[in-house]
Amino acid sequence: MVCKLVIKPPKDCKALFLDRPKQGQLQAYLAQQLSYTPFVFNSVLGVFIFTKKTQTTETLSLWVNHFLEMEKLHPERLIDTSNDPRFFKRVTMGVLGNEKASALAWKRHLNSFIFQVNPYQFKGSAGIKVFQRIQKTVSKQGSASQKKYFKQRLKLLRNRVSLSGIESLWKG
Repeated sequence: MVCKLVIKPPKDCKALFLDRPKQGQLQAYLAQQLSYTPFVFNSVLGVFIFTKKTQTTETLSLWVNHFLEMEKLHPERLIDTSNDPRFFKRVTMGVLGNEKASALAWKRHLNSFIFQVNPYQFKGSAGIKVFQRIQKTVSKQGSASQKKYFKQRLKLLRNRVSLSGIESLWKG
């Protein structure tokens, strides 16, 4: 999957442009239009929409605009990133390598990404390929503290998945 489109929030927006339920609705809406489930990553930087490489951006833009109009949401703009397959990797490297930003900025970015992609879901995730590329980026270009933090978050998520699986077996 490749980041084809970014919904840029208004400049004065300091929170997520889409709340989590709206993010899920956008992903479900796009999945209805496509023959597969895209990956929608929601962060304070914007909403990143990942689709198959073959997906046309023009059609995707129409669907996203339709969804935004239905929900009465007004982004600053939509950015076509289809000509740059490494766009999201560069965004992530920018967050990880930003000397001026606090550790909170890159921790928030990594936490949000891991939480949304959830690589340990039983049914798999639409963004698993994106996750693998970001995991590679962090391991190759992240600082020692970023690598350690990323591993800790994955371990914590894995433990939660294991515990919830045991709980469902116990109740079932």
